[in-house]
Amino acid sequence: MMRVKSLIRAANPLPAPKTEQKGDGLSDRARAELAALVEAPTPPAAPRRLPRRGLLVAAGACTAAAVVVGVAAAVLSGQYEPSGGVMADEPFYSSAAELEEAADLIVLARLGAGREETVDGIDRTTATAAVAATAKGADPGRTVEVSYTTPGSGPETADLTEGKEYVLLLDAQDDGRFTLVNTTQGVYGVNGGRAVAGPDNDVVLSAGVLKALRLTP
Repeated sequence: MMRVKSLIRAANPLPAPKTEQKGDGLSDRARAELAALVEAPTPPAAPRRLPRRGLLVAAGACTAAAVVVGVAAAVLSGQYEPSGGVMADEPFYSSAAELEEAADLIVLARLGAGREETVDGIDRTTATAAVAATAKGADPGRTVEVSYTTPGSGPETADLTEGKEYVLLLDAQDDGRFTLVNTTQGVYGVNGGRAVAGPDNDVVLSAGVLKALRLTP
């Protein structure tokens, strides 16, 4: 009988009779088990893992966002065209009034020989043009220095040939030279007393400018 009672007491974590209790009211076994529970380190939580499909979707979203930002920046900087080509960052005018207003100088002139140079990776030609008439701007005198992208050096160049006569719509530069208002509309060929626009330019010069230059449309 005493053997069974001792076994029961050994297996029971509840407080022993008052005669066996210590100051905290717990048996030795209960105290040991409680200490083990309190001192045991809490296992770290397992890291949350996304399903594989979630990871792929997230990666695709990041890539798409980067492409959109890159394309938007390129479009805003004038270096990207939706069709895939490179477009020139220059203005285009829809009327004679806008085009002529944009020019500092409009002259009828014969283009002389030019000298070529490369500036910031762009091939440019500077030529002296003999002025025959002026329709806008201060009279430049007998000649004017015209700088333009060298014909044939890229997709956006003006069709200019030494010895031919042109109507030139020009922007004044700080160094005294002039540049075309743009490669498409800054030059009108002259043929039989007429100002002839290029194939990509449907703007006809105003009657006032043509009269000043002694030309017809």
